[in-house]
Amino acid sequence: MKKTIIMLLVFAVLFAAGVSALQVSVGTIGNSDQDRVSNVSTTVTVTNDGGTALSNVVMSFAGDSRYNVRFDPATFDLASGAVQTVTVTGDIPVSFDAVVKQSGDSDFLKQTPFKAGTVKAVSGSIESTADLNMQAVNQLKIKKINAVCGDKSERLDDKEEFEELSPDMACSITVEFENLFNDNDRDDLRIGDVEFDPVYVEVESMDSDLDLDEDDDTSLDADDKDEMTFDFEIEEDTEEGKYPIEIRVYGVDENGAYHGEMWEVKFEVERLKHDIQIKSASLSPVQFDNCQDRRISLDARLVNLGKRDEEEVVARATIEELGLEEKKSNIELDEDDDESISFTFTIPKGTESRVYTVELNTLFDTTALSNTKRFDFVVEKCEVAEDTTTAVDTTTDTTTVTTTDVPVTTGATTTARVRSSSASSFKDSPAYIWLLAGISVLLAVIVIVLLIVLFRRPLDEE
Repeated sequence: MKKTIIMLLVFAVLFAAGVSALQVSVGTIGNSDQDRVSNVSTTVTVTNDGGTALSNVVMSFAGDSRYNVRFDPATFDLASGAVQTVTVTGDIPVSFDAVVKQSGDSDFLKQTPFKAGTVKAVSGSIESTADLNMQAVNQLKIKKINAVCGDKSERLDDKEEFEELSPDMACSITVEFENLFNDNDRDDLRIGDVEFDPVYVEVESMDSDLDLDEDDDTSLDADDKDEMTFDFEIEEDTEEGKYPIEIRVYGVDENGAYHGEMWEVKFEVERLKHDIQIKSASLSPVQFDNCQDRRISLDARLVNLGKRDEEEVVARATIEELGLEEKKSNIELDEDDDESISFTFTIPKGTESRVYTVELNTLFDTTALSNTKRFDFVVEKCEVAEDTTTAVDTTTDTTTVTTTDVPVTTGATTTARVRSSSASSFKDSPAYIWLLAGISVLLAVIVIVLLIVLFRRPLDEE
């Protein structure tokens, strides 16, 4: 029995060795730089890895007829162990997608070959199949990203990081993108002057701790580029870490093909061990004269953006040029807590006219400097004008002039007094009344003379 089984196994191995088998390799028509045109070629290999020769091997394609796939050679003989290289030629439609367009797909907006169909090699009852892919160029791309947070700015490329950011910063991301279709169309092949309308631009944080999810759209002609800016905040309570942000630009061209690109950048937020920030600070007034004592007020909000709770915070305001200083001590601020403070200074009358600076410092552990802000104010010179009063003594016909110094300021916060006088005018004098009477008599005489001349002239003519 055992001998019979062994003989059967030997015959099976010998039979298998004599049977021919075909293998067809996977092929891809086009690549990431390929325009959507006709007659684009690639090659596949057909291998006879069996023990006998194969005659009349026939190549065929199963897929959409719009790809117009054909083979050279389309039929051939293949000896045992031989390999035949076959040229596969097809047409890439103008509507062929460049990137993955399913938004829920992990490869969304990835530029990749897409399956167009299958290639089959057949010889009698022996056959083999393999995928035939197709790929065309992506013509809608991100050109650059500019990020700004506070007074820091950075140009970012894909996979780059914006480092050394802190909580409570105003930020913006500007996305510049471009239509890479050439605006000079070639031979009506529609690989040139192609518009995108609309183009969608999306900016989204992949971490819920960073509140950023914005989008907008526009249109874009061939060879054009455009940009969009999206504003957001790194909140005061944002923890340390790297926050990934996806920037997506995509659209369908006028031929129906899907294009686009996605970048990912990271915003790195760092917290200092001690960081007592000065927020919402204001000084009032900021411009006044030195004609009298003036009070100015400095208001601010202190926020603990450091990693630890603080028990000995000090806020100190100084006007060094005037030797003035005020302090607020023993302030307790847990992490992310805040507290409002206010300082009042009296600027003495006659203070030299110039620009002065109030410096506000925050300190931790009573004496260690954390942050500083400065605020300017202007003291203007007190201008003096003369207020003149003229009095007429009717008993002696004498006039008395009295002059009084009146403060006049030139600043925006004050109003100058104007000069006034109480002296009588000529119109109120008797001479003015006699003059009016004389003019009236003269006018009456002139009218009478004109009337006499007018009525005597007809009598003379008779």
